Amino acid sequence: MPLVTDSSYHAPFWMQNAHFSTIYPSTLRRVAGITYTRERLELADGDFLDIDWSFAHQPHSSNPPLALLTHGYLGNSTRQYMLGAVRAFNEAGFDALAWNHRGLSGEANRLEKMTTHGSTDDLAEVVHYALAKGYTSISLVGFSKGGNLALKYAGEQGSQLSNCIQSLVAVSTPTDMPGSMAACRGTFYEWYFLRKLRKFLSTRKHLIDQQLYAQFDRYRTLDDFSNEYISPFFGWKDYAEATSALPYLPNIRVRSLLLNAQNDPILSPSCSPKTLARQSDYLWLETPRLGGHCGFYEASKDGLYWVDRRIVNFVQQESKL
Repeated sequence: MPLVTDSSYHAPFWMQNAHFSTIYPSTLRRVAGITYTRERLELADGDFLDIDWSFAHQPHSSNPPLALLTHGYLGNSTRQYMLGAVRAFNEAGFDALAWNHRGLSGEANRLEKMTTHGSTDDLAEVVHYALAKGYTSISLVGFSKGGNLALKYAGEQGSQLSNCIQSLVAVSTPTDMPGSMAACRGTFYEWYFLRKLRKFLSTRKHLIDQQLYAQFDRYRTLDDFSNEYISPFFGWKDYAEATSALPYLPNIRVRSLLLNAQNDPILSPSCSPKTLARQSDYLWLETPRLGGHCGFYEASKDGLYWVDRRIVNFVQQESKL
């Protein structure tokens, strides 16, 4: 597919700094009008995921399309970027299913196992559940870590992906995990994520071997946690290499949009593979010059951002092909 070189996103003059356009939406944005209905999905391994539903305002039919949304690293279904997308889809006649990764719904899980950047087994169970509900038109939408999960899942499935999944959108996505982790290393963002990770692990202390948990005090970086705790747990040699979606992108057989800002402070240029996109019949790559990470601010009366409208527009356009 040709690269989307004429992106319609234009940041206001006061939203051009990469860090400000990342931090402002994350901390000050407020999306109103979403009331979730929560359901607990029991998993095959004995654990559970909490999934949150928000239904179409005016369904186009008795069987509306579904947007299945996956949040980012250490986030949850109530992050403002999630709520903005949910509201935009609901207003467009889509039901929305926003799932929470293990232990991030407000309640600790039963097992020590976590949802990693590569845990497509968790996403697969959510997709299977949505299909069992009778949805015949599903769009996978992921933000940051969630975008990596969606792309990796679609690439792993290849031509075996359910025909009911008709499109995919990945926003601010670290498709090249080694590159993204290198970009974060030693920055404010590593400190921020490290702080959130320690808090998250403290809620799971009872699930972790106490001698192992005591070693966490000496971990100073995300690499420490990823390669000395998480990777051994899953039997991986290297977390970033094991979870990266990039090697799977050539196998994708569903129309997909990868939307990464060029000034995203958390991504490396390798996360936006231009050559691969040019060669693919299924992958659109849109790289606006500005936008930050999960930002893409736009002033509007309804509280929605440009990114919310862009996602819905792509999904609607693809459903007509």
